[in-house]
Amino acid sequence: MTHNPLLEMKGIGKRFGNTVALRDIDLAISAGEVLGLVGENGAGKSTLMKILAGAYCRDGGTISVRGKAVELADPKAGADAGIAIIYQELSLFPDFDAAQNIFAGRELRTSDFVLAPLAHARMRKEARRILFDELGVDVPVDRPVRELSLSDRQMVEIAKALSTNADIIIMDEPTEALEEVERKQLFAIIKRLQAAGKAIIYVSHRIKELLGICSRVMVLRDGRTVADLPVADLDVDKVVSAMIGGSLSKQFPPRVPARSEPSLELRGLSKAGAFEDISFSLSKGEIFGIAGLEGSGKSALLRSLFGQRPYDSGTVVIGGKDARIVDVTDAIRERFAFLPAERKVEGIFPEHSVGWNLSIANLGVLGKVTLKPAREREIAGDYISKLGVKCDGPQAEIASLSGGNQQKVMLARWLLTQPKVLLLEEPTRGVDVRAKSEVYALVQAAAKDGCSVIVVSADNAELLGLCHRVAVMFEGKITTVVDAATSKEETLALHSVRPPETLNTMGGING
Repeated sequence: MTHNPLLEMKGIGKRFGNTVALRDIDLAISAGEVLGLVGENGAGKSTLMKILAGAYCRDGGTISVRGKAVELADPKAGADAGIAIIYQELSLFPDFDAAQNIFAGRELRTSDFVLAPLAHARMRKEARRILFDELGVDVPVDRPVRELSLSDRQMVEIAKALSTNADIIIMDEPTEALEEVERKQLFAIIKRLQAAGKAIIYVSHRIKELLGICSRVMVLRDGRTVADLPVADLDVDKVVSAMIGGSLSKQFPPRVPARSEPSLELRGLSKAGAFEDISFSLSKGEIFGIAGLEGSGKSALLRSLFGQRPYDSGTVVIGGKDARIVDVTDAIRERFAFLPAERKVEGIFPEHSVGWNLSIANLGVLGKVTLKPAREREIAGDYISKLGVKCDGPQAEIASLSGGNQQKVMLARWLLTQPKVLLLEEPTRGVDVRAKSEVYALVQAAAKDGCSVIVVSADNAELLGLCHRVAVMFEGKITTVVDAATSKEETLALHSVRPPETLNTMGGING
């Protein structure tokens, strides 16, 4: 524990019905300190932070800020106490622009009169200052945020927190939607905030990253604190061991050799403003990764293959036959499956059960004429058992599951369709180390059954550990394709930021 803490939480407890989410948690942090908070999905991290931000009410314990007890009954009380939170699941208004989102609930007006018109120009100017000067990013402040990239939306969320001048800033998985360059920008911002005396609680599943920027790490497991140690006493293995209560077997399962039979071939696929002349082929059972920065065209290509944003020209060959994919129906008919990065927005149906979410992509298995609920429960139960989904059964609301378990349900949904091609966009975003290894095992199992897999990820280590080959995209084109088993993260990073002709003048790069 720290001396003279800016924030101190003592004996925090929280229940949801019969489930104990937090048990007697103590947390303290001083001005200028960066505290890492880690744990598996469901360990209690988000619950603890939501209590601190005023989104949840605690059942027991005390909270003090600057030595004075505070009651954080709602988010406004948290903000008044100088606490800001950047949620993992973005909390922006999609139809508002960046400036409106940054000042939502704290709008600037042309005068002190309560009914004075909003000072839109001043809010846009201040939004630009925070985004460009403090964050170092050029995000349009007058476009609806639904039109922005995921990484730009994350930067707006961060700017929103910084605009409050809070002394205690909670960052919940702040880099999950960011590319390498943007992560480095965020780390520089954290250093500046630290120097300015801000206290930062940094919640992340990226343990190596966390050990590089935090001074201390607190580990939760099953709602309890199991470690609170300086980073000098820790390494990745020690943190993982504390998180899961033992050692984790090898994170990436052994690669299963791809088969010789062709599965998918792209010939000169192009879409104006997104990607150009994309050509590659996959064998059955091959896992093919695509790296590149945000806007490189990697996600646009994946969504085009699933018919969301149809390509303009080129040829898709499936099983030796030409196919034309102009919409999602075409893609599903050709037995393509797509797992989107934004699970909460595009993936799950939060108001429905696990069984409903699992079966929705293949209702034919539930009956020829009428749907049979008993059959849904039977199939969902089988997949819950086979995939190790932690829930109260097929009838459980999917919104009640942790991120890793939601991801496994999403995978089960598409595995039920017996896909020929599985398209994965950031398949382990926001899930813990154990859940990551379980997702990787499921992907390898699908490949072993003959499914071809395309993985788009901002995590180069993930691509090299999971895939057979990795292509790198830069400004809509593939700059190189490497053998994943013999290549390095640095190779992918360099090809992601430089056109191939620049690399050639440098003498090339070896994997």
